[in-house]
Amino acid sequence: MKLVVRIVISILVVMVVAYYGSVFVMPSVTIVNKSGNVVEQAEVALPNSNLNFGMLEDGEVNTLHYFLKQSDGVYNYQFKSENLVMLRGSCGYVTNNEIHKRVVITLNKNNDVVCD
Repeated sequence: MKLVVRIVISILVVMVVAYYGSVFVMPSVTIVNKSGNVVEQAEVALPNSNLNFGMLEDGEVNTLHYFLKQSDGVYNYQFKSENLVMLRGSCGYVTNNEIHKRVVITLNKNNDVVCD
C-alpha cells in the first residue's frame, strides 16, 4: 500500500513539474487594456498561430502562450473597441524556438499601442 501511495505521489509531482516547466519554456503574449474602454475583441496573429484574447475590460490583463515552432515574422495585433474603433498594427519580431520569450502589448488611452 505504501508503495502505491509513493508511486501516485511521484507521478503527480512529475506531472506538476512538467506542466510548470512547459509554461516556463513556451513563449507568450500579454495584452494590457489601459484604454479606458472595453475591448470587444483582441487578437494577435503570428506566422503559425492566431491568439484570440476575446473581450478585455478596462484594466484587464490576459496572457496566452503559443507554440515554439514559428516561421519568421511579426506580431500583428487587432483590437475592436466597444465604440467600433478598429486598431490594427504590428510590432516585435517572431522567430523559431524563442524559449521563454515574453511580449507585452499595452493599449493606452487615445488608442496608443505600446509593445514591449
